[in-house]
Amino acid sequence: MPHRNRIVLHVAGADRPGVTARLAEVIAAEGATLIDIGQSVLHGYLMLSAIVDTPPSSNALRELLFAVSELGLKMEVSAFRPVSAATDAQGPGLCITVLGELGEGRALASITRFLAERGLNIREIRSLSQGQLTGLEFIGELPPSLGTNGALAELRGKVLQLGRELGVDLAVQKDDVFRRNKRLVCMDVDSTFVKGELIDELAALHGIKQQVAALTERAMRGELDFRGALRERVQLLEGLPMERALSLAEQVELTPGAEHFVRILKGMGYRVGLVSGGFDFFVDRLKDRYGLDFAFANELEVADGKLTGKVQGSVVDAERKAQVLKDMAKVYGVRLEQTVAIGDGANDMLMLQSAGLGIAFHAKPRLQQVADMSLNHNERLDTLLFLMGFSARDLAIMD
Repeated sequence: MPHRNRIVLHVAGADRPGVTARLAEVIAAEGATLIDIGQSVLHGYLMLSAIVDTPPSSNALRELLFAVSELGLKMEVSAFRPVSAATDAQGPGLCITVLGELGEGRALASITRFLAERGLNIREIRSLSQGQLTGLEFIGELPPSLGTNGALAELRGKVLQLGRELGVDLAVQKDDVFRRNKRLVCMDVDSTFVKGELIDELAALHGIKQQVAALTERAMRGELDFRGALRERVQLLEGLPMERALSLAEQVELTPGAEHFVRILKGMGYRVGLVSGGFDFFVDRLKDRYGLDFAFANELEVADGKLTGKVQGSVVDAERKAQVLKDMAKVYGVRLEQTVAIGDGANDMLMLQSAGLGIAFHAKPRLQQVADMSLNHNERLDTLLFLMGFSARDLAIMD
């Protein structure tokens, strides 16, 4: 047998400094060869596994047993049994993120059974939370059956449905170098970065909120052409004093966690900006107030201090939003795979599809169908940081 002297060690017990160093010293002193090693610590409890070649003349196994005993740990030893190349491969994988109440185990059991039934073997589980268990990240091997974009899209749809049934947020994305190396975030504004729709609130000042809100809802669901719906709604605002519109901008209520979301990303060197089908007088204030890198929105025509009911310049619609994302990636020297787009309406579809990671935030069904992942149960925008690979421990360090 090619590996007849190869063994697998599993060491467990209370963690302490120097455990790995002591085991490595024994392996070196006894002429053995370390093939692979991995360890994790969970609430102070060490779990270390290693694969070691032990020549017949070596006393490595005996000395390892003595060393582990002296350290107050336990060790299990088994013969190494080669696995197939397909199982052993560490190629492209999948990252499955689950956010919600997980302590009672029901959701966790359903999710892991779902993955097992689809041939997705979990090779790593990482906790994203501290204290109460509210977030986990599974890294799994990508089975051949999920190797196409169509198969992945189908899996995402089923995962989204499972999340709805369990009352948790589930997300699926490829586990590659780009997942852990995002550099630019492009966000929608209304009902994403801020609560509610500004145009509906402008309409309320003009006494026509119900009429405009109905058009907004249909446009966000993708039932109306966005350009036409925008012009129709803006026309209804004709005569509204710009001074009153500006006063509304000062009363904006951010989505919970939005400011924290921006602060963490900016502190990590990300480029963060807004692209909105709303209006520049409002979006520009958000950009300045929160130190964002860029902001794009529609410009309302004003005459004699009042809105004329017209939009100036090109309309920021779905195509324009996607183009802004691409343009900003070029400006900041970022690959599209390193970009994140976040939105809630049908006019965000192309932007999310163009980004390396497209996130639907409490979004309309049509957007959720094309997004890489959807957040439906958590109300805070900074929860998206967990979908981007951050953990609660990371955030505690950066706060």
